Amino acid sequence: MAKHKRQQKKTTVPAGEKTTTRDTATGLPWYRKVRFQAVGLFLLSFLLYANTLGHDFALDDAIVITDNEIVQRGISGWGDLFSHDTFYGFFMEEGKANLVAGGRYRPLTPAMFALEQQISSGPFLHHLLNVFWYGALVVVIFGFVRDLVRQEKAVPWWFALGVAALFAAHPLHTEAVANIKGRDEIIALLGAVGGTWLIFRATQNGQFRGAVAGAVLLFLGCLAKENAITFLAVIPVVLLLPGKSGAGRGGWLRYLAPALVAGAVFLVLRTAVIGWSLGDPVRELMNNPFLELKNGVWTDISTSDRLATVMHTLWEYLRLLFAPVNLVHDYYPRAIPIMNWANVTPWLGLLLHVGLGVFALLKWRTHRLLTVGIVIYLATLSIVSNVFFSVGTNMSERFLFMPSLGWALAITALIAGAGRKLSPAAAWIIPVITLVFGGMTIARNPAWKDNLTLFTTDVKKQPNSAKLLNAAGGARVDYYQSLPSRDQAAQQQLLVAAEADLTRAIEIHPTYRNAYLLRGNAHLLLKEYDAAIADYDQAIDMSNDGYPAATDNLVIALTAAGQDAGEGRGDLNGAFRYLRRAEQLAPDDYETLRLLGVASGVSGQTAQALNYFQRAAQARPNDPEARWNYAIALYNAGQTEAAEAEFQEAERLKPGIRKERAG
Repeated sequence: MAKHKRQQKKTTVPAGEKTTTRDTATGLPWYRKVRFQAVGLFLLSFLLYANTLGHDFALDDAIVITDNEIVQRGISGWGDLFSHDTFYGFFMEEGKANLVAGGRYRPLTPAMFALEQQISSGPFLHHLLNVFWYGALVVVIFGFVRDLVRQEKAVPWWFALGVAALFAAHPLHTEAVANIKGRDEIIALLGAVGGTWLIFRATQNGQFRGAVAGAVLLFLGCLAKENAITFLAVIPVVLLLPGKSGAGRGGWLRYLAPALVAGAVFLVLRTAVIGWSLGDPVRELMNNPFLELKNGVWTDISTSDRLATVMHTLWEYLRLLFAPVNLVHDYYPRAIPIMNWANVTPWLGLLLHVGLGVFALLKWRTHRLLTVGIVIYLATLSIVSNVFFSVGTNMSERFLFMPSLGWALAITALIAGAGRKLSPAAAWIIPVITLVFGGMTIARNPAWKDNLTLFTTDVKKQPNSAKLLNAAGGARVDYYQSLPSRDQAAQQQLLVAAEADLTRAIEIHPTYRNAYLLRGNAHLLLKEYDAAIADYDQAIDMSNDGYPAATDNLVIALTAAGQDAGEGRGDLNGAFRYLRRAEQLAPDDYETLRLLGVASGVSGQTAQALNYFQRAAQARPNDPEARWNYAIALYNAGQTEAAEAEFQEAERLKPGIRKERAG
């Protein structure tokens, strides 16, 4: 009897994969199970940002949370959040929508913050939920890519895992996750990717309701940040991948239609709230970096220089994606210098991005996943690139949050290709990059602890941003003022450093009125009164509204200078000069009137002293010190009965004041 060999089932393994006994005998090994991978990615994302949970509010958190009156109302403010521009709750006045070109309508995340504020007013819950939503986004990216490559030939098992891990670990995401306000980036991309995934699955399953659900997610993403609408250019590319659509030739358009409707509805809603206009670029360097000062007037730079500068920033974006070192949160003027075509980097930015577009157009059939990555990168970057319209700043690391998904997908596709053609060992590049980037992320997070830490850390790495210099100087002044009086004398170097920061900011931006105001504050706290007065005057001269903050501080500086001149140096003429100017600006300021009364009395002008002390008492009728000083002036003027009445009133307001002043 012939012996027959037992036939064994043959298993086909994609290129780049290694078989194991468990693959064929007992199923997939534990590390290849989808549930384990998803949980692992969520934990990775959470652990990368666990050191942000104890952070304070920072940067733009004031605009959307702490100083936003509508958000502070809790859910009762939802109606106003969805019916006004994003800046309204901060400024509490109409007309601020176009403070930056095009305006901002992003009500969804402020609505989330409002609900969270109603539960807990501190920053912990906000930070915790930022990390949670980021982890959820990474898991959704994993699921989306996994479905996207399900039918691709020779795609290694780790492909989706690699894309999600690279995205999760990228240090460029620290601003979006470590800064609470950055949740708009997270939710916008979550809505865009989640919506694209559902629409893609709908075409595979022939279930139209899935496309509708995907359109709803895309709409919510747009409500978080307008950038999500760029996925209307990504979705068709995903649906048109050869061999992917189960909807038949041309049937994918039916599944795309709900997303187009969602995008249109969002644009209609946005237009109804803040109008339909990209807005004319403002004539303020902090909101329009493409200006130069000529003869004291800010004018547009040439079109050629503008385009060269934009192309330079595109080069910088690519550099940061591959080498995310020396990260800073601020690239305002002149962190990015005005460039021209004699420089090399504008040409690099132009040629590389045009080359990416041409490659995707010509190779989309043979390099499908790489093409999808390039399209995601180019489409999501387009809206913040300054190529088509100004976004108010040269560049920002948070602008790479969405494009970095395309980068992760494209890089993973290249590594997978290298694994097939060169060596399976190429796959180890993914965990190495993830480990290095993860360490960089964890190391970067502490900079976001609070404003003082963030600004003073980043200004060392980016000393050419007027806005960052201004912020660092202001943070140093604020911190100095928050110190107990007994500690301030030993910390005056904070004010000296603030003056240096603010002086550099003014050198970069000579008409930066806020920098003059803050430098004036530093001078005032250092008792450099004439320098403070000069800065406040400069800030006021640059303003059309009188700059109330500078005017108020100018009165304080003039009053302090007057007191120093009179009491410190015995210069009564100087004291009167400062104090009378302060009186012109604030006729009812108590301290100014009191000091004018003292100076008048010392100089023998009894009647004038009496007038000033009377006005001071009228300014503070319930202040026993003011009433006592007025009583003394009356007594010196010989009006003893009136003086006694004021003495008694001062005693009523502050029992024991007569005994206290008996000496």
